[in-house]
Amino acid sequence: MSGLQIVGVEGDDNGQLAAAFGPAGSGEWFARAAAAVAVGQASQAEANAVVKRVVAERLREFLLAPDAQASFESGLPPEGHGLTISYPHLVVEMVLGNDGDRLVDVFLPEPSLLLRRLPEFPKRVGALGLTEEAMAILAKINDQRSAQEISDPSPHGRELALRLLAAAAGTGLVESVDRITEVPLATTLPPRLAAVPRRRTWLMVLLLLTGLAVAMLLIVRPWRSSKVMGGGGPWAVAVDGGCQPAELERLYRRLEQDKENLRVVPFGQGDAQCYRLIWGRFPSKEEADETISHLPAGTVARGFPPHVVRVEGSTP
Repeated sequence: MSGLQIVGVEGDDNGQLAAAFGPAGSGEWFARAAAAVAVGQASQAEANAVVKRVVAERLREFLLAPDAQASFESGLPPEGHGLTISYPHLVVEMVLGNDGDRLVDVFLPEPSLLLRRLPEFPKRVGALGLTEEAMAILAKINDQRSAQEISDPSPHGRELALRLLAAAAGTGLVESVDRITEVPLATTLPPRLAAVPRRRTWLMVLLLLTGLAVAMLLIVRPWRSSKVMGGGGPWAVAVDGGCQPAELERLYRRLEQDKENLRVVPFGQGDAQCYRLIWGRFPSKEEADETISHLPAGTVARGFPPHVVRVEGSTP
């Protein structure tokens, strides 16, 4: 492993590499694939697919074995053979693929535990290239819900939600932690304070009104330009989303932040319909992509991975 990339594999491949590349003997799998490509036994794409499939099968067997053990050694320099396999993408494909439900218990043995986001969660989720439905499910992870609390009411189905949450745990996006027991606050009333002089009371009221006025200015921001970012077009940047009525209400409240550039639009069908808050109107996907790293402060919801979407129709 180098970072999150698999750069080399050795061991028993159950004869599957020999069936694809010929009886080339044992050895490092990526090197055998490179040798097969060099002599024309397989194209680079075919060799990559064979190695990835065998790695996935052997990794699945290891994860499902009750007595499997792993050891880690650092400082071993990887040898490049022109092939790498993304470990996060591999795990997601394994869990969402055929018979992937068997891996749910491996990565989520206790669904009642809280799911806590690990560093760079939004960035790493965005790099996976998941569907809008998958992004909506992972956006539910907020360090306050368990996998069970997210999956049971999910409009996308409990099984799919659990698989996605298990994949997130398997790729190191989240971890399961115990719920912190809330400590009840003391009910003893504080001693009665002496009466505040009238002059001090008026001063406190004046300061409070001044603070409210400043807060209203920060919310309304009358000095802000009403220019529509992007100039118009079907592409936008999704900055928040939700499926439940309370979440939809929050999205509509957020429209007050920037009425010219924020819109609420639906996606999905039937019972699986959800909503997303999008920003801007761009004529091309490339222009919207370039804007993601320059979004105004506070536009993207906490923990939400911003991504480009094509919007058809108008705001509901």
